[in-house]
This record gives sequence, structure tokens and C-alpha cells, in this order.
Amino acid sequence: MIYPVPQKNNLSGEAVNVSSLSLKGEYTALAEHILTEYGISVTGGISVEIVVTDSRKTTYIESLSRLSREKYFITVNSDKIIIEASCTSSVFRAVHTLAKLIVKGELRLGTLEDYPLFERRGYIEGFYGPTWKHEKRLSVMRLMAKYGMNTFYYAPKDDEYHRAKWNLPYPEKELSELKELFDTAAENELSVCWCVGPGLTYHYTSETDFEALTAKFENVYSIGIRNFGLLLDDIANDFQYADDAETYDGIVDAHIALVNKTYQALKAIDPGITLTVCPTQYFGDANDYYITKFGRGLPADVKIFWTGKEICSTFLTCRQADDFSRATNHKPLYWDNYPVNDAEMFNEMHLGALKGRDKELYKHSDGLISNVMEYAEASKIPLMTIADYLWNPVDYDCEKSLENAQREILGDKADLFKYIADHLCVACVSRHGSAMMSDILSHLSFLLATGEKSRAITEFKEYNAKMRECLAMVSDTSVELFAEIQKWVKKFAMCCDVLDAILAVWENTIEENKIKLKKLLDEYNSDAVILTGFCLRETAEKTLEL
Repeated sequence: MIYPVPQKNNLSGEAVNVSSLSLKGEYTALAEHILTEYGISVTGGISVEIVVTDSRKTTYIESLSRLSREKYFITVNSDKIIIEASCTSSVFRAVHTLAKLIVKGELRLGTLEDYPLFERRGYIEGFYGPTWKHEKRLSVMRLMAKYGMNTFYYAPKDDEYHRAKWNLPYPEKELSELKELFDTAAENELSVCWCVGPGLTYHYTSETDFEALTAKFENVYSIGIRNFGLLLDDIANDFQYADDAETYDGIVDAHIALVNKTYQALKAIDPGITLTVCPTQYFGDANDYYITKFGRGLPADVKIFWTGKEICSTFLTCRQADDFSRATNHKPLYWDNYPVNDAEMFNEMHLGALKGRDKELYKHSDGLISNVMEYAEASKIPLMTIADYLWNPVDYDCEKSLENAQREILGDKADLFKYIADHLCVACVSRHGSAMMSDILSHLSFLLATGEKSRAITEFKEYNAKMRECLAMVSDTSVELFAEIQKWVKKFAMCCDVLDAILAVWENTIEENKIKLKKLLDEYNSDAVILTGFCLRETAEKTLEL
């Protein structure tokens, strides 16, 4: 299985083994670059012909009644492979799919037709906390492009030139890094949207402030960025300057005026510029006064961020999206606060798959943008599952997608990593963690209760050995992902100690063993870092009663 799952994969004939390819047609340089990244030789062998035509076949998605720049076909014959596409974007997607088919050994005779269901698919660096290092941004960007995302929003709360120093131009070094980010995105068919958050100090009636805001947009426009965001989230709900309160009836009126004035200024710079806004009310009831008036006061082509019923929503449904559309006259562009783990969630590590998003949400929204964690390497795992969902939500299988993501990031270490990953999935989208441990401890407790003590102890030792082996592996901080999750690795070590102590009581119920277990369990429970909870505590507490 390749990911994201293609829409119509009819490659069901005889297997085609490929050791090398030869390229002909258009965009061969692009194709060679992508194939080489997968370790596929382009020095000869079966021919791959890239045919680029702006036709109904290559641009129109019948089931959605809309045009797409990312639709493509791959036809595999015994002597030739034909890629049909309409432009750079669709060739880029097609060649990545072809490469995955070859590497996975899934290339067969037949035809594959593919296109994304969500139009806008991406992620936002929009969290509170240390910003990503430049090289991390580039690394995540390339991986997300490989898995079909097409949008990146730049909005780190702790980038001082995004928020605190919104009215100052970027220094040369920071602007140069943004330029490299933009250029890398363009090479990988990702659209960059640069965002500014002036609301902490913005003076709505001040022309000086508006001129500074416009100058900031022009500063970033100079490096090639044409998509902008104006974020008014997490700011005061009322006026901070007396003349603003005298001028506007309410804060929503000031926000509408600011967005419209910004929109007009941006269009004067370049009519092709796009604008996304985040309102101060970005979650809750879509029929509330602020968000209803805000949405209805904006131009139709301005995109509005919305997180759903909650800041971190457990579910995003088509009905909720339709409520938002009716109330605001805009489809929601979901700012999905998963896998982000800032603020009150700082003790959680969100490594699970995306869940709770309606399979037909693409019909009712302007897209979905995932807010990431401050941990770039760790963010890659859930982001890959989000990319899979956004490309083909109808065939999205969260568990298979997660397994693929873990293997992509960790390779041969993925199987052992599952012993800690089992505990790192408690988040808004899933309040239940430690599924594997829960099943194992339940099974072992059943064996113990039904007189199969010897078997229970043997299997318990086997499980604990795997846990210890995993602990040794993830303690290696030379692996970037493991270095990021050390806070949870330390709690995992405590978990292993508790498991060993439980086993010791099962083997010998002497008071000394129980005292040690009680001490370790108390230490485990007193640590605020969130790992496994109920199943471990329940087993330990019942063990103390033996």
C-alpha cells in the first residue's frame, strides 16, 4: 500500500519490475530529481513518457465538479509508462506516486487516476514556544510535499517579528531565511502564506500603525510571497485605546474595518495576492454575534480560520461546517489544533493519527491546516497521517496511515518504537491511550486469575523485556526524534520500573516487594508528564491487594 491512497488504482495486472528508467517528454528534469531522491536510477531501462495537456481529462474532477491542477494519470504497459498531467503540480504528484509504487514493489500493468479531495491541505507553525530551526522547517516542508500537502502557513507566536515586533521589517538574515523557505516551497509545489499578528498593540484608528502594517506586507512581498494572513487570535476582546472605543461600536467593527482596509491595500500592491484571517472568536458557536458579523463583513474571497466547536476539537463535522457557512457566508478554513501541544497541553506528546474528522468535510470547507508542535521531528508522524486524510479522506485508515508514518520516519526502529508510541497518543482527538498495554495487562491478569500463573509470568517477562529494549533505544539522543521526546522517555523509564515491580509481586507476594511497588507507583503518579494512566495504575493497585 502506498500513501496517500490514490483515488482510483487499477494497477491490477502483471507485476512490472523496475531497476532503471529512461525519461522522455516534458518536465524530465523535475522527474529525474524526484526519482533520484527515492534511489531510482534514470540511466536507461523502461521508458517513462510525461505527456502534459490542459484538457478536461487532466484537469476536471467529475465527482467534485471542479478543476484541479493536481490531477494525473499513470498508465503502465509492459514496455512503457505514461504519465498524463496538466502542469508542474500534477507532474510533481504523479512522479512521487510512481516512485512510491516502484520502491514498494507495487507497480503493475494498468491505470491509476489520482487527485486530492481537499483543495487546501497543509500545516501552520502557529504554536506558542520555541520556534522551529530553519533546517527543521525545510525538512518538514519537503516531507509534507512528498505526501501531498500543498500549503504552509508561517505564523510562529514566538517569532518576535510576527507578533511582538509586527511593525518592524525583518532584518536581513531573517528575511533571507524566509526567502529560502519560500523558494524551497516553490520547488516542492507548496504555497507559503506568511502571517502577521499585530493585535496585541494595534491602534485601529492610527494611520501610522496601518502604514507600518502595510510596509511589513511589502517587506515580505519583496521576497516573492503572495499569500498573506492577518491573525487576530488570542488578543484583548475589547479596545485598549480610548479613541478606538469612540470610533467603533464594538471590537468586531474595528476588526472588519482593519481586514477590509488591509485587503484593499494588498490588492493595490498586487491583485493576485490572497488573504486569510483569523478572527478573535475562532471557535465555539458559529451563530454568535462576533463571528457572524465578522464573516458577513468581509470580501467573499477572504479565507477565515476556524478551529471548530472547541479550541482543540474532538470532532469536525460537515453539519458544523455548514452552520459556519450559513452564519458567516464563508466556508470555514479549519485551523486544526492537532497535533499542537502548547499551553495547557505541554505535558502531552501527540504522536497518534488524526481522528474525528468527517470523511466528507472536503465538500463543506475551504480546507484544513494542522497546527504543529514545537517538536518538529515528532510532528512529522501525525502530520503524515493528516496528509493522508486530506488527500483521500474517503479511504483514510488512521491505523495503517500511522504505521506507515512511523516506518517512514524510523525505518527498522518502527516496530520497537511502538512500545512507547502506544502511550503517546492522548490528545483532543483521542482521550484513550495505551491500547496495546491495556490489552496485554488485561490478558495477563486474566491468566493470573484463572490459575495460569506460570504462563502469565512468562508472558509478562517477555513484554517487560520489549519495553526495556524500547527504553534503551529511545534513550539514544543522537536520534533527533528521540532527543525531542526525552521528557516522556524519563516517564517511560518509570513505567518500566513499575511493571517490573508488579511482576516481582506476582512472583513473590512478600511485603518487601509490595512496599517497593507502592513507592514506585506513587513516584510515577506524582510526575505530571502524561504517559499511560489507568491500565497501569489499575494493575498495580490490584497487585498490591494480592
